[in-house]
Parts: sequence; C-alpha cells; structure tokens
Amino acid sequence: MAKILIVDDRPSNRAFLIALLGYTGHRLVEAEDGAQALALARAQRPDLIITDILMPTMDGYELVQQIRHDPDLRTVRVIFFSAVYAERDTRAMAARCGVATVLPKPADANQILEAVSAELGIAAGSAPLSAEHCRQERERDLPFDLSARLAELERMCLALIGERRVETLAASFLDAARRVLHADCAALCLLDSSERQVRHLDAWSLDPALLGPHVCDESSLPGVLLRARAPLRLGEGDNLLATLPSGHPGLGSFLGLQVHDLQHPHGWLYCARRPGAPAFSDEEERWATALAAQLAVAYENLNLYETVQRHAAQLQLEALARADADAALRDSEHRLELARQVFDSTREGIMMTDAEANIVAVNPAFEQITGFRESEVIGKNPRILRSGRHDAAFYRGMWNCLEQDGQWRGEIWNRRKNGEVYPERTSISAVRDESGQLTAYVSVSTDLSALKAAHHQLDFLSNHDALTQLPNRSLFNDRLQQAIAAARQGDGQLALLLFNVDRLSRINDSLGHAAGDAVLREVARRVGAIAGPTDTLARLSGDEFVLLLTGCHDSEDIILAARRLIDAIAQPHSVSGHDVVVTGSVGISIFPRDGNAPGDLLKAADAALSEMKEAGRNGFRFFKGEMNAQALRWLALETRLRRAIGRNELALHYQPQISRTDGSVVGMEALLRWRSEEIGVVPPCDFIPLAEDTGLIHPIGEWVIRQACFQNKAWQDAGLPPVRVAVNVSASQFKAGSVSGVVRQALADSGLAPRYLEVELTESVVLGDSAAAEAQMAELRAMGVSLSLDDFGTGYSSLGYLSRFPLDKLKIDQTFVRNITTEQRSAAIAQATIALARGLSLSVVAEGVETIGQRDALGLIGCDVMQGYLYSRPVPAHEMAQLLAKARVAP
Repeated sequence: MAKILIVDDRPSNRAFLIALLGYTGHRLVEAEDGAQALALARAQRPDLIITDILMPTMDGYELVQQIRHDPDLRTVRVIFFSAVYAERDTRAMAARCGVATVLPKPADANQILEAVSAELGIAAGSAPLSAEHCRQERERDLPFDLSARLAELERMCLALIGERRVETLAASFLDAARRVLHADCAALCLLDSSERQVRHLDAWSLDPALLGPHVCDESSLPGVLLRARAPLRLGEGDNLLATLPSGHPGLGSFLGLQVHDLQHPHGWLYCARRPGAPAFSDEEERWATALAAQLAVAYENLNLYETVQRHAAQLQLEALARADADAALRDSEHRLELARQVFDSTREGIMMTDAEANIVAVNPAFEQITGFRESEVIGKNPRILRSGRHDAAFYRGMWNCLEQDGQWRGEIWNRRKNGEVYPERTSISAVRDESGQLTAYVSVSTDLSALKAAHHQLDFLSNHDALTQLPNRSLFNDRLQQAIAAARQGDGQLALLLFNVDRLSRINDSLGHAAGDAVLREVARRVGAIAGPTDTLARLSGDEFVLLLTGCHDSEDIILAARRLIDAIAQPHSVSGHDVVVTGSVGISIFPRDGNAPGDLLKAADAALSEMKEAGRNGFRFFKGEMNAQALRWLALETRLRRAIGRNELALHYQPQISRTDGSVVGMEALLRWRSEEIGVVPPCDFIPLAEDTGLIHPIGEWVIRQACFQNKAWQDAGLPPVRVAVNVSASQFKAGSVSGVVRQALADSGLAPRYLEVELTESVVLGDSAAAEAQMAELRAMGVSLSLDDFGTGYSSLGYLSRFPLDKLKIDQTFVRNITTEQRSAAIAQATIALARGLSLSVVAEGVETIGQRDALGLIGCDVMQGYLYSRPVPAHEMAQLLAKARVAP
C-alpha cells in the first residue's frame, strides 16, 4: 500500500478525500497548506500528493516547484485537485511543473479512485514503476528552468500571433520577458513607421511616464539602445546606469537591446534586476535576443495588418466610385469613358457592341463567366450566347424595349462555351452621341447560377432534415395528405411505421453527439434502402422517424416491412472505430382503419410506439382501440385529481425519523396519499407526475404545506413533544417562485413556529435557475425554516452548491443505504457524504433503512438519524400522534 499526502486548506475537502480513500488501504497524511505539506513530504516521503492550487502561505503550484527542485522528492507523483481556474489554465499550469493528472472540483468518487490508481501505477493491466525506470525517466527530463522558459516562450508566441492591438501586444510581451529573464522590472518602447516618433511605451514594475522624456535620447539610457548594435549588459556601478532618468529604481544588473528586423529598427527593450540579485548571464542574453526577434516579427505583422486595412478601405472607396461610374453609363457617352476605369476589375461581365450589335470589347469577368476569350468574340453578334430557352418573341420584346426606352433589364438564360446553360441578370443600355445618334450598346451581366443554386438549396432545407437529408415533418404531412387522397380514390390502404432508435442517448453520452449523428444518418440510409419507390421516409425530430407504406395490401406486407426495418437498424454500426449496436421500436397505424386524417394516423402510431417501449423495446406494435381507452383513463384521472382537494380525498401520512442512539422520534416526513371515491387508492407514482405535467402540483403543494403546519401545531397544542415536520417541494414550485410566500402564509395562519418546519428539495431545484432558487432559500432561512437536500448523490452532486446554498441537512438516498452492507463502493460514498456533511456543519438522515445490518453499518460511519420501514411505515396522523406520545420507537 502507498502513502498519500492530501493538501487542502478546507477541512471539508480533506475530510471528503480521507473518507473516500480510507477504503483503499493506503496510508493517508493531510496538510492544510503548501508549507506544511513540503515539510511533511521531506519527513515522510509520500508516494502520491493530491493538492489544491490556491492556498495561503504556499500555494499548490509553488509546492510542486519546490518538490521538483528537491532531488529526493522530484519523482513523487502529484495530482492537482482544484476548482479555482478554468480547466485549460489548470492543465497549462500543471504541464509547466510536470503534473500529469488534473481533477476538477467537484469530481465524482469513481473518477478520484481511478486517478489515484493510475498515478500509483496500480491500474488494471499495469505494474508499479521501478526505481530504475524512474531514474531513467528523470535523466531524459529537460532541466526545469529550461522547460519553464520554453513553455513561457511558446505561450508568448501563441499570444502574439494575430494580435492586432499594440497595447495588448506590448503587455503580453513584457509579462513573458520578465518571467523568462527573471527580471524585477522591464520596459518596452515601440516606434511608429517614421522610426522617429514613439508609438507605444509600456513598463512592468515601473511608471512608463518616468521614461517618457528620455525614450529617444541616444546620449543616455534608455534611448542609447536605439543605436545599440548588440545587446547591452551592464552591472552594478557601471557609469552608463547613472544616465537613467532621475527617480528610476536602483539597479544591480541591466540587459537592454534594440528591437529590429533586417531593414528597420522598431524600438528598444530592457530588463533589470535589483541590487544584489545575480547578474544576467550569456544564456539569458541569448534568451533576450530570441524574445526581441519574436517581438519584431509580431510587431511587423501588426504594422502590415494596419497597412492592409488602410488599403482595404481605399479599395472599398474605389469600388464605390466604380459603382457610381457604372450607373452613369446609361446617361451619356462620357460616362462610358469613365466606366473604363472599372472595366477590367468589376465582377460583372461587361460587353460592348457597335451600333450594328457587333461585339467590340468584353472585360475579364465576361471571359470568366462565359468561357469565351475576347479574341473569340470580337466582331461577332451576342447571339453566340443564346441558350435556346427563349423564343423569337422574347428577343423581339427586348429590342423593342431598347429602341423605345434606350435600355432593357431582366433575367436571361445564356450558354457558356462549354455548353452549360446558366441564368444571368442583364442590363442593356443604348449609347447615343450629343446629336442623339445611336453609337453603341453596353450590357452589364451578373451570373445568377450560384444564387439560383443557393435558392434551390434553401428550398430543399426548408422541407428536408439537414442531418439525414430526409423529408421533414412539413413535407411528410404534405405527402401523407396526397397519399390519403389517392388511397380514397382507389379504395387503397396505407400504413404508418413510426419508429425510434432505442437508447441513442447512451451513444451521445459515451462517444459524443457526433457519433449519435452518424448513427442517425446510417439508420436513415438503411431504412431508405428498404423503402419502396412510392414510399416516404421522413425524420420528424431527434431519433424519431416515420415510414409511409403505400403499396401494402394486407397485414403480412406491413409485418414484413416492420421486421426488415428492425433488422436493418439492429445491424452493427461502425462509429469512430467502435462497433455499436442499437435497436428500433416501431408503432404502426393503418389507413383507414385507425384514422382518416394525418394527425389521427400519427397519433395512433405514436400510441402504439409508446406501448412498444413500455413492453421492452426492439419490436413493433399495431395500434389498438384500447390505447385510446388508456389515454381517456389518464384524462379522467386528471379530472378526478382536480376535484380531489375539494372532496377531501387527499391526506398526509407521516414517517418518523429516529435517533439511532436512544430510539427517540426527532422528526418526521409528510407524505401525500390519495384515496379517490370513484377508483380507490391511487399510487403517488401515478398522480404526482400527472400533477407536475398539468400544473396541479402548485395548489396541491400549497395544500400539503398548510396541512402539515396545521397538523404539527395541533399535536403541540395537544401536549405532544414538539418535533420538526419535513415537506417535499417540487422543482416546479421553486421555479414559479411561490414557495417562500406559501410557507410564510401557512406559518402565520397555523401559528406554527418556523423552527418546526423543514422544506425538502431535490438537486433538480438547485441545478435549474440557481439564482432564483438561492433567493427563495435565503427567504426561507430568514424566516427560521430549515432546508434539507433529498436523495443526495443520485444526481449531479456538487460541492459548489453545497457551500453556496444555505442547507441544514443532507439525506442519504436509499440506493446507497440498500447496498451498504454488500457493496464497498456504496459504503465508501455514504461515509464520504457523512464526512462532507460534518465538514460543512450539516446534519445527516439516512433514508430507506430496512434491516438491522443497515442500521449498524450506518452507525459505524457516524449516521445517527434514520428513516425507514425498520422503524415505521408512513402512517396516518392519528397513528403518528401515538408514536409521538410514546416518544421512542424500537426497531
């Protein structure tokens, strides 16, 4: 077994890790900051360190640096366990100091256990690293300082690439330079394109204004660096250091140089160290030269980008001028001469003819659009472009318009040299001289082929699914209506096969949504291959598809098609190098037996599909009339539930919460029950989801809170021992923002003291609109009402919200309690939860305690309050009063 050192300044985090890793058999040591951890590491030589990053005295990053510099500790494995920085920043920080594993807070128990096993070399199929192997690995490592400098240089290069603001460029460079050269202060001056004026001056640990008057003074520092041909390295006492501006901090070591490329100086930079610090070395001078070269390249790129931007703006102005000139072509011959300036550069095809319509000139865009070179068309008539799609009347109308109005505009189909027919938007103008005599024709044409293709693509996408290229719901409804109309005329039969890809979410969760999309595309391809030429396959949404069969004569044809569809889906799919197998569930409705309208047929097929899913998936079901009966039953159940409060059909049962040590009743949970006058007892699993879907949970939830408050107050008035009653509140109630108001009114009307009411909420409440939930929880706590988190550990449990929200209690879910005596992982998670709760000063209740063994196991790990059938089932109010009167419950 290994020795593990856990370092964190929060006791609750250390308690959580110690409780979780206590089951592994490793020896565990803990420290509350980096300084204490370093002393323990040198004294006890751990095999693995799990450390937070942000801590007082010495943080985790400095701790690892100290360990890497210690010859006796540098091979110790380290895991960063932190939530302070973004994951990318944490991993970059880890790479700089040789840490391979980074765990974000929060991390689930399995993730932590697997990371520890991997770092210790005891993951499945691997063996612990030998001492000789570790020594060989150390000999291949780069020196730490060199590694850090290389990493900092790489980070700086990435930061400077593409930077377009000189201020940000200078700041990024200074930050990297002072880190690489270990400088106590640094300054940078960048000149403008004239090489005489300062464009930007920046400094680190130094006021740039101090250097302002001296940046270009070549007789003193730092201006002398502008004429320095080589790096200038000065030591303490050097006379040249005395030429620094008055007020400059005293320096013990100075390294400065000119920033330049092969043709131009760009400015200067220098780094300095305080008196008594080590002098800059030859190696550091080379590092400074490399940094300056990188800066020169980045600054030159920035200047080039600005030049390009200026040219682009000029080009834009020129383009606007060309557009104005093109519009003027229709007015006079002088405008034609102006258009020559843009003739060769415009993207529109321009063709000029003489008064007899013989071509005299074309521009390069015309050559590109038509494929004809200018030499091939000079002297010819524009009819060489005719596509054959327009008749003689079309061209007569064009010439009539030119003769009467002097211009013609419209869309025309022409033919390229290669024979391809394409659409154009063309404007033809007649050019006349001062006397009104016709001298020429000018046409300006825009190729519309790309635009037409885009319109066709848009039309396609508006009626098809972008992922699978199948018809979407809108197009499918149109085709279904047409098929129904045709079937009515021919007295035919149609079948709708509505199908899902079963459990596609598992592929999305494990391999990613791209893999899930690949499966959907392959399913569409396979089912499309088995569909008939007159059938329609469509994707309605998500993993839901529908196949319309138009050529089915009897049930055997439909059954055969359904089986072929299921078999096609079930064939293995190769996705990202993995072979995955999915199944399909099919619901079938038939026209006209199951409906006469598209909506009725889809509804019937959906009902059949739902029944197939409930029956176990991977099969097909035909729609049956009793499915409608089931739907009507739920509708009737909703109607009865709406009347249940007024008819006094709802009641609260109470389950006591018992102290393990003495069996006393320390609290209770109120549970809702419904006995209908018409249909008898309705299980909560039936009517609670119905109440959530229909919004009835809000009046019912208000009734539960009020009833629990009045009943608890009545027990206290009767002289029974006062205990706290817990009431469950749904996420829907919290989302509506009404919980605090309902609780306040119920307490006021009943007279119950707030400390005797507890509001139970689930993780879905705090994972929704967390700001609204936090505000309501704060109001409840301000009233004096307790807050507990139910079913902890079954959802996305987070240490973040445990510390953020004002909770008083955690309830361990019965799924962990049930297996606590038989499954080590459940016991570890339960113990970790209890340790976490103690660290956060929260009380703990275990739910679902049904055996003596479960009770004793929970007691051994520190859980003292329990709830479950071992002590009592949920009982009506009068039986709960008897339990309160007894004050104790024996298991």
